[in-house]
Amino acid sequence: MERSKKVENSRRKFLKIASYAIGGTLAAGVAAPIVGLAVHPWLEETVYGTEDFINIGKLDDFPIGVPKKTTITSSKIDAWNIFEGLVMGSVWVVRREDNTLNVFSTNCPHLGCGIDWGADVNQFLCPCHGGVFDVNGRKISGPSPRDLYAFDTKIENNNVLVRYRKFA
Repeated sequence: MERSKKVENSRRKFLKIASYAIGGTLAAGVAAPIVGLAVHPWLEETVYGTEDFINIGKLDDFPIGVPKKTTITSSKIDAWNIFEGLVMGSVWVVRREDNTLNVFSTNCPHLGCGIDWGADVNQFLCPCHGGVFDVNGRKISGPSPRDLYAFDTKIENNNVLVRYRKFA
């Protein structure tokens, strides 16, 4: 009789441990995706774009010394679909006399407001908080913590190619 009590206690102990293990495994299986979704944004860089260079036009499309705002369009492949001509954003393109290019984001690094070219003062102007940048994208005044974001650029066969990134 005493032996059967001992067996009964060890069986109960085993079932208790097994049920905790199964319950813990199920709870972890449910919690892991939720934690992953919550943590994922912190692990990612806060820029969006492509590692590829995007053709934004011919070199002759950009006059020397005059900033020109250009829309960036690209394709997106999503499982079975290909979306052509999606607007990713826009850039300011400044062609210099030596035919090199400065390509800047159209958003102020302060809070992301859209910047405009002030032709009368030859400066980029942020209307939100008074940020001012020169034709080379350098901060002149205002609350912006840095110069305008510049993009990698290259010229191939008279085509202007930009590696576009959208800063969030």
